[in-house]
Amino acid sequence: MGHPPIMLVSANTWEGIKEMHARNAVFRAVENGFSLFRQASRGRANAVDHQGRTLAATDYFATGQQTMVAYVPTRGVTTVYSVIGDAFAWLCVAALAAMAAGCLGPFRRPGR
Repeated sequence: MGHPPIMLVSANTWEGIKEMHARNAVFRAVENGFSLFRQASRGRANAVDHQGRTLAATDYFATGQQTMVAYVPTRGVTTVYSVIGDAFAWLCVAALAAMAAGCLGPFRRPGR
């Protein structure tokens, strides 16, 4: 496996975006097939497994307890994204560019 089975992420967000940042980190963990332990000096700290299941969470703004303990799996899985990365997205961009070039090819006037 070419990627780490656990990703450690440090964060420092403000209250208005704490949930969005925590969810985005979970999405990236699932996308890449690894467990995540995301500590937050301010914001929402969370630990999830490679399938996105929450193992522990704490919120800096909602609790006085700032310590989080979680048993995080040390084995990840290989996902399609972890193998090919953004290759599919870049192929789509290349296809769009090729189609645009085909449409904007040599400009011909009608009747000539």
